[in-house]
Amino acid sequence: MNISFRYALGASAGVLLGMVLPLAGGDTAALLTELSQLVILAGRFLLFPLVFFAMIAAVDELHTKGALGKAGMLSAVVLFLCTVVSTLLGGLAILAFSPQRIPPMVQEGRITAPPSLIASFLEAIPANAFRVFVLDDGALAGILLMALLVGVSFKHDRSVSSPLSLVVDSANRIFYRMNRLLVGILGVLVLLPVAALTVLLRDGADLGLFSQFLLVLIVAVLVMAVLVYPAILYLFDRRRTHPLRWLSAMIPVAVAALGSGDSFFSLATLTRVNRDSLEIPRAVGASVSPWVALYGRAGTALVSMAGFLLVIRSYTALDIGLGDLMLLTVSTVLYSFFLARTPAGGVLLMLSFLASRYGRGMEESYLILLPVMPLLERIGAFLDMMTAGFVTQIAATRGQGEPRR
Repeated sequence: MNISFRYALGASAGVLLGMVLPLAGGDTAALLTELSQLVILAGRFLLFPLVFFAMIAAVDELHTKGALGKAGMLSAVVLFLCTVVSTLLGGLAILAFSPQRIPPMVQEGRITAPPSLIASFLEAIPANAFRVFVLDDGALAGILLMALLVGVSFKHDRSVSSPLSLVVDSANRIFYRMNRLLVGILGVLVLLPVAALTVLLRDGADLGLFSQFLLVLIVAVLVMAVLVYPAILYLFDRRRTHPLRWLSAMIPVAVAALGSGDSFFSLATLTRVNRDSLEIPRAVGASVSPWVALYGRAGTALVSMAGFLLVIRSYTALDIGLGDLMLLTVSTVLYSFFLARTPAGGVLLMLSFLASRYGRGMEESYLILLPVMPLLERIGAFLDMMTAGFVTQIAATRGQGEPRR
């Protein structure tokens, strides 16, 4: 069965299941939440060894071709531009369409302290290199950095590195086959996270207050993911990149992100889509996608910017000028690159950061968005992963590798 069709079918079944199940005083939501967490953990189970060995092999191949620097620079520039444009779009959408203000509500919730930027670096780079393999589940950056260094070192003495490169290549192929099988199973199991989200939205009593905001937000995200990205890909390579084909191939990644709100879970699906559906060479897909999924938070930035402006407009009568918008954009874009240790929940952390820095005495104001926070996280994750697919495709179409035959 086609992987896109399988994920679409699983998501449809999840929505249907979530609509027909009784709410039962919250018991249904609690059960589905636990089951969806089990599915997400299963989807992330193979990710670290998969990206570790794939990154080494991919970096070695690009470094041997002399294309590593070009691929990295191109990906970084495109990612930065995507994040800036998305953040601006989120802010302008709120200012232009002025969705309904949200009346101040007392929400039960603990203020999330934004992580220290310096602490983020310290946690990502341990003093002992072996510790990157035993750190917590958010420490993918250390794994990628270690793989990058190993891959670069292979070129210097082939007589020494050739035996290890064969082991790395074999390990990568084995883990890819395992992940390919797992992703195929997840196409069915994704119905559980989707059903959990559906039940949670059914049980939300305050969703009507956020309807206009959610509509503006969804339209802004779709403009980027469904219009801007495919159009740019078509302009970059009209012969091989058809917009509808790319969108169809990205359906599993979109469903995984919307269902889980977790970039690590979705990265496992993107890895299979890159090779099987989009035919992106391993040298590009394995070296670009993990870094972009880790640091590319264009969707999280868009949702956070839009949410914070809504909160400010709801609590005050202050006008947001162009200067204020640019200042918020710069802060949001820069801070988005420090969410690498947060594969899920980035919107909440970003809002906490913006409120603490620009809340003007209303540091708790963002808590009024808690009723729709699960949905906001998933909308942000959707655009995050579509951005990862977009940047990877750009890197592949700009001479970093030919499609597999």
